[in-house]
Formats: sequence, C-alpha cells, structure tokens
Amino acid sequence: MASCRGTLAWLAASLLLLAGGVAGCGDDASRLQAHLERGEKYLTDGQYPEAQLEFKNVLQIDPNQPKAHYGLARAYLGAKQAQRAYWELQETVRLDPTHLDARLEYAQFLLLGKREELEEAIKQADEVLAKKPDLMPALLLKGRALQTLERFDEARAAYEQAMEKAPTEAAPILLLATLHRGRGDQARAEELFRKLTEVTPGFASYAALAGFLAGDSARDVETEKLYREALARAEEKEKAAAHAALANFYYARERWDEAEATLRQGIDAVEDDLELVYTLARFYHGRGDTKRADEMIQQATQAKPEDPKPFLVLSAYRGRNGDLEGALAAAEDALKAAPEDVAARLRKAELLVDIGFRNQDKPKIAEGRAVVTKVLAGDAANPEALFVQSKIDLAEGQLDTAVAGLRRAIDQRPEWAQAHLLLGSALFLRKDLPGARAELARSLELDAGLVEAGKLLARVHAALGDDDLAIEVGRKALEGERAGSEDVKLRILLAQSLARQRRLDDAARELTAIPEDKRDAEAWYALGRVELLRSHADPGRAHLLRAQQLDPTRYEVLRALLDLDVRQGRLADSAERIGTALKSKPDDPKLVQLEGEVALYSGDQATAEARFKRAIEMDPNDVAGYEKLARYMMVTGRPDEVVKTYEAALAKNPDQATLHLTLGSLFELQGQVEKAIARYEDAVRLDPGLAVAKNNLAYLIAESGGSLDRALDLAQEAKELLPDNPNAADTLGWVLYKKRSHEAAIGYLREAVRNMEPDDPQLPIVRQHLALAYEASGDLKSAKEAVDQAIADIEARRSRDGGEASPEPAWAGEIRALRERLAQAGP
Repeated sequence: MASCRGTLAWLAASLLLLAGGVAGCGDDASRLQAHLERGEKYLTDGQYPEAQLEFKNVLQIDPNQPKAHYGLARAYLGAKQAQRAYWELQETVRLDPTHLDARLEYAQFLLLGKREELEEAIKQADEVLAKKPDLMPALLLKGRALQTLERFDEARAAYEQAMEKAPTEAAPILLLATLHRGRGDQARAEELFRKLTEVTPGFASYAALAGFLAGDSARDVETEKLYREALARAEEKEKAAAHAALANFYYARERWDEAEATLRQGIDAVEDDLELVYTLARFYHGRGDTKRADEMIQQATQAKPEDPKPFLVLSAYRGRNGDLEGALAAAEDALKAAPEDVAARLRKAELLVDIGFRNQDKPKIAEGRAVVTKVLAGDAANPEALFVQSKIDLAEGQLDTAVAGLRRAIDQRPEWAQAHLLLGSALFLRKDLPGARAELARSLELDAGLVEAGKLLARVHAALGDDDLAIEVGRKALEGERAGSEDVKLRILLAQSLARQRRLDDAARELTAIPEDKRDAEAWYALGRVELLRSHADPGRAHLLRAQQLDPTRYEVLRALLDLDVRQGRLADSAERIGTALKSKPDDPKLVQLEGEVALYSGDQATAEARFKRAIEMDPNDVAGYEKLARYMMVTGRPDEVVKTYEAALAKNPDQATLHLTLGSLFELQGQVEKAIARYEDAVRLDPGLAVAKNNLAYLIAESGGSLDRALDLAQEAKELLPDNPNAADTLGWVLYKKRSHEAAIGYLREAVRNMEPDDPQLPIVRQHLALAYEASGDLKSAKEAVDQAIADIEARRSRDGGEASPEPAWAGEIRALRERLAQAGP
C-alpha cells in the first residue's frame, strides 16, 4: 500500500512539474525581456560581469537574439575582453543586418586586421552609408580603412564628405589635415590645422597647428605663440602634455634654459607626473649631466617601490640611452611590483625582442612574442602590444603588416613619438619616402631629442634630393649622439649631399672628422671620390686603395680605381686587382663587366665583347651591361654587323626576351626609334619582369609622342622592379614632366640625380630634365641651380678628359640654351 501511495505521489509531482514547464514556456518572453533590461542597467552602471551573466541568460532562452549578442559585446568591451566582443558583434550583424551601430563597431574591429579585414570594413561602412548617407562615423571609418590600404584619393574623398556633412566636428578635419600632410600638400594641411583651432579651440588643436608649423624654423615666433596658447587652454589632465610640448620646442631650437624652466614648471603644476620627470631627466642626460638625470629617475623609483610605473620610466630611460640589459632589469622590477601589469609585461616583451634580434637569440624572441600574442588575444587593439608586434614584423621583413599595426597603434596614441619613428622606419624600408618624411618629422615634433628619428630623417631628405635639409637635420642628429657613438654612415651621407652641391671642401672636412679607426671601406671610398673631384689624384688614389684593402671585391671602388689607372697609364694595376676579385666572386656580373673594360682598354676586343655578353647573361636587368656592350659595338664601327648577328640569333630564338632587348638597345643607339620600340615591346611581352625593357620603352614612347598613359604605366612598373636605379627614376620623372605632373616629376628627378655618380656622363642630361621640371612648376631659382650644376658637370668632365681640346657632347648645346632662356626670365 505504501508503494502505491509513493507511485501516486511521484505521478502527481510529475504532472505539477509538467504544468510548471508549460507555464514557463509561455512566460519566456517576459523572462527574456527582464534579463535584457537588467543587463542594460548593469551596463549603464559599469557592472560588466553582471551584465554578461544577464545577456547569457537571454541567449539560453533564445540563442539567436541579436539584442543579447550586442549587449554581451558591449559588456565584453567594458571588461576589456576584445576578442570575445568581436565575435559577439559579428553574430549581431549576422542575425540583424539592419543593426547599424553593431555594423560600425564590428567594422572598427576590422580596422585592426589585415587587407581582407580592411576591405570588409569598407564593405560594412558602405552598407551603413546606403541606409544613412550622411552618417559621419561611417564616412570616417571608411576613410581610415582606405588610408590604411593606401588608397589615398578615395580616403580624402571620404574625409571631405564627412567634413561637408559635419563642418563643426574636429575628427574629419584632423584626419584630412594629417592625410594631406603625409602626402606632402603642406598648404592644404596648414589650412585644415588652422580650421581645427577655430572649430575646437582647445589644447589639442593649438598644439597640432604648432607642431605642424614647427617644421619651418622661419616661423618660430608664431609657433612659440601657438604652443603657449595651447598651454593656456590646457585642461588639468592636459597640462603635462602641454608643458612637454612647449619644452620640446625649446629643446629643438637649443634654447636650453627655457626648456628646463618649462619642464620644472610642469612638474610643479602637475603633481607626481612621471612623464615630465622622465622628460627632464632625458633633458639633463642630453646636455651631458648624466649624474643629475640618473638621480632624478632613481628618486622616482625609490619614492614608490610598490608602483610599477616608476620602474617602467627607469626602463624607458635606460633603453633610450642604449642600456638594454639595464632596461630589462628595470622592467623585471616593475613586474615584481605588479606581476599582472600589462604595460610591464609588454615592456619586458619589447626588450626581449630587441635583445633577441640584436644577439640572434631565438629563445628570447620567442619569449617576447608569446607575451605579445597572449595580450593581443585578449585585447586586439592594445596599442603597446601592436607596437611590439610591429617591431617583430619589421625585423622579419613583414613591412606591410608592420605599417598596418603601427597605424592602428597611433590611431589610439597619436602623440607617441616612438611609434611615429618606427612607422617612419617601416615606410622608409618600403620606399614610401614622402610618408616616411611626414612620420619622422612628427616624431621629432613630439620629441626633439629622438636622435634616431633625426638620423633617419636626414637619410630621407637626401633620398628625396633635399640636400640642404639633409645637411641641417643630419648635423643636428650628430650633435645629439652619445659620446663615442659616431655614426659613420650619416657622416658619409652628409658628405655626399655636400658633394652634390659642389661644396667639396666641406665634404672633405665632414669625412675627415670620422676617426681613422672607425673608417670602413665606404668611408675611405667616399674620401677618395671627394679628393678626385677636387682634382687631388694622389690622395684620392691612396684613399681608394685603403677602401679596396678593406673590401677587395667592391665594384664601385674597383670602378673608380680603373678610371684613375686608365688616365695615369697604370692599367696593369687594375687588371691585377679585378682578376683577384673575380677569383673570389667569379659569378659577380659587375666584376665581369670590369674585366671586359680592362680587355677593351688593352685592345683585346674579342675578350671584351665576350665578357660584356657574359655579364648580360648573368644579370639581364642591369642597364649598364647593355649600355657597355652596345657602346662597344658602336665604337668598334660594327653596328650593322652586330645587328645582323643578333637578328640571326633572334630568328632561331624568337621567344628570347633578352635578345629583343639587346636589339632594341642597338636600334636606339642608331637612332632607329620605331625599330627600337618594336623590339622593346616584344621583350616586355615575352618577359614582363624585364625592367630595363620597360624603362627604355617608356622613355622612347614619351620622347616620340606616343601614349603618355602607357609610358607612365611602364615607367612605374620599371621603377618598382628597379627601385634604386637612377635611370628608372629619371624615366619616371621625365614621363611625369611630359604629363605636366611637375611636382611629382621633380621628386623622381631629384632622386635620379642623388643616386647617380658625380662623374656619370648622363648626369647633366638628368639635371637638364630636373631644370625643365622646376621651370614648369614656376621655381626658376631651382631651375637655374640645376642647369648651372649640369654645365659645371660638363666642364669638369672636359677638364678631366683633356681640357679645351676635348669636345662637348652634342646635347650640351641644349643645356646651354636652356641656361640662356632661364637667365632672360629674370633673377
């Protein structure tokens, strides 16, 4: 009987549970709404774990509820769980494509990704703009994605549209100003930076305008006034940055007392600001008062031994002074004070990576990489982690990835001087010289004592042909170096810039300032070249021989010695040197070319021809190889015979691109332009990677009145394949001149001049091209300087080749006529 009652009881309970379950199903909607409301309240109150729990309760009832996924995404963002937030935003957009806020936040995450994610960000922005064409955040997001993809014209259009829709908003103005600045349009950038101060007249706007103007020392009075205005307008949280900015301006202008006074005022005005203490310590260190600097930093760490921040400041200070091991020890101390501090973990990771790459210590690199990977997994937008990851990418040659990561870091920390320096370095390696110049200049605006930025900026100015700026910036960087850390390569670069300006005595002084025990082959070679240009043959030879002893197979040194030996009747010396070099490097096409020249000077024409042909076989993309062979054939009076020989070879090998190229070169030397173009066309068709053919074809098309659009495409492709070749830079610049893109032409023609040897016989022609481009742009002063240098080159070569008895080349008359025309145009 008891058993029966138990069964009945179980049955009754089951029925009650079933009834309750049915009632629960009917009440799901109200429970779901209650969870959503509580979740939203927790979000408002900043109680993110509680909010997560409420939204997860919703998803247990309805896994496809977009409001819950969006709420959970925001709760994860609040708790700095970026990766989880990303997935929830993605789910929100999938479940509710009309949720525009979620689309935009999802696209913000995509900005942190690679090319595919950036393209998807543009797509998401376009989807939002299709519904709301005037939505400024969508326009700005699209512009930022396009800019990261280097689609600059489209990015500019997006920013301009945003500015048109919201003319009183600061963000589109600042983004557009920065874009124009980076692409070299200084006039438009200044106009926008000024507009920014009108729209949002606060510290950030005035500091941005002052920083922009700081690049021109002639405007220092206005720049100082703007920095002071920025300081006066700074809010409490901005005062440290405002004092640092003004002090940095004074430091850059070597107004040391004012810089120190400004920093001390800032330390008094902003209590316990470690960044200002760090900046003042660096100021003392830069002025040689290392004891005082060390004391300041040590006092900061001793005052708060349980706080990781002072130790991180010490780490940064030591790292800045080249003491990486000491910097790592300070980072370890920061971790002892706060083992889970993300900034301390990333600082240690950065130093492990730096030391690892310096010492080729793979375990250290792996340890640092692991820390960064872990941080980014939890917060893909962490700027410090992106910075360290970009360092790794840069060291491993992943330039595009490094650039993208650094731009994302700078988006979040725009005043980060070191990040601008690293981005400038990456852009320089990627050969984006205008972009590198803008980033490095910005780095120095933020931290005038950043010597590495100054060194690299000098190199960028030289690469762009801005020799005056290269000299000015380079010398300042050398003055800021630590004692005993002479930068030999920078000294050489300064000497090269001076030599290009024909300031040969100054160039020699710059080079002789390098201590003898630090002169490498490049330094001795530079000294030798300068002495030869000064017509000091004996010391020139002695310096070149020192260079050759240090680097016996260096082509440039052997080439210079061969020219000198020919003039002085010592050909046997060069024959021996080049023969010895070839034993060490028998497969070097440049050395094979030199062997051919020695044979030609010796009268052994058969060997000369064979060696020139062999050099072309070894490197079919070397312009000099074809020029040497073709000129040899012309000089030996066999152009028709040679053409027939190559035509017979081509008949047997019609798909041999290099044969078409060689024939094209011969036809071009003979003045048979149409035939040359036909051969170059076939060479390009058969081998799209044959850069020399593309370069020569582009030049002839432009010269013969053909399609300038086609010529430009070919010239750009040739320049990409031959990034450091002055002939490719000249061709691209000349085509741009023909297309009336004069400013762009000037940049490439200046690059061509910079990369040519001072006694290259083609240099006067390239200077003529540059003068014409300057004239067309309205810069008559620079045009006259370029053409005067061309004539000086012609006369210097005549002097070396025999004086007045040596005839001028036929094209010299055109250059002299250009000088007369420019002289008549006025002063």
